[in-house]
Amino acid sequence: MIKKTHRFISDFNIRVGEYVITDQELIHQTWDVLKLRSGERIVLCDGNLNEGTATIIERNNSGIVTEIDEVSRNLNEPSREVVLYCAILKSENFELACQKSTEVGVSEIVPVITERTVKLNLRYDRLQKIIKEAAEQSGRGRVPKLNEALSLEDAIKDAKRCAIRLCFDASGSSLDDSRFKTQDSRSGAIFIGPEGGWSDNELKQFKENSFGIVTLGPRVLRAETAATIGTYLAAR
Repeated sequence: MIKKTHRFISDFNIRVGEYVITDQELIHQTWDVLKLRSGERIVLCDGNLNEGTATIIERNNSGIVTEIDEVSRNLNEPSREVVLYCAILKSENFELACQKSTEVGVSEIVPVITERTVKLNLRYDRLQKIIKEAAEQSGRGRVPKLNEALSLEDAIKDAKRCAIRLCFDASGSSLDDSRFKTQDSRSGAIFIGPEGGWSDNELKQFKENSFGIVTLGPRVLRAETAATIGTYLAAR
């Protein structure tokens, strides 16, 4: 059985040689939660695609002493930056949407307040932790950005920075790769509706702003499932 090499993303100074981890939360996670000890290998990422493979030497009063012996660039980030505009869902469902979209390559997550949004209070600290751990677990070199919640009107305006703009809805046309083959397809915005779906007025707003209205197939998907699949397809 191959032993898992744990990855950590923080503002590390990645260079060959001794490196001391001083962040108390990271020390707790490494030493007390994961029970990593001297001689074990870890990967340290600086959040800007630089990473170093290191060996844990010891834990002392300064922190966890490691020795970085190999420095490389992370090549796991998708070529297209995808911004997920996701309607605020029930707590555990929104957390799952953040976690899984991070695993498949999302660059930013924007919570959206819609006509049918029920829950408004988000635990941003918890969501940030879920996103960071998902980025580490999936081997990414960056942690996706979590933005403040926007109204749908403001989210549509914000999405105009992206070359591709799609709204997912069961009434839409079939999604095909041609949607992602524009002259400048380096960025994409995808919108996922709430548990009750988009209202007729909201779909009208998307059409008036030249969004593509597309469907992920004939089956009715939960919002968090649609967020994951939509992000994966857009980030490929």
